[in-house]
Amino acid sequence: MTRRFKLMRFCVLMGVAAIIVCGVAVFYTHRSAHGTTAEERAAYEIGEKAGEKAPGGATLPTEAELNMTAQKYFEQQGPAEQLQNPSRAADLQAFKQAFKKGYTAGFKKTHRQQ
Repeated sequence: MTRRFKLMRFCVLMGVAAIIVCGVAVFYTHRSAHGTTAEERAAYEIGEKAGEKAPGGATLPTEAELNMTAQKYFEQQGPAEQLQNPSRAADLQAFKQAFKKGYTAGFKKTHRQQ
């Protein structure tokens, strides 16, 4: 006894599978946009909050000003975290990059151009 191929079931099953695959891809793409490690995501979040707190009539800071602000926030981390990570230079660079992205996003979120 042979079974017949049911085209409608196949199409629905392929549609559901495509939606699941696309959802997973979007989740991971969105997550990696803010940083690949937990530290980078935390730096992005810190930068975003700092950007949202910028004064109303302010303009987006220059690259050097953002670096100084990121340095200040990086140094505010507790000494316990600093002792656990011997490779501070690489961490500082990653922190600055993630902070800049977050600050820019937060700044643009609250200071929309008309």
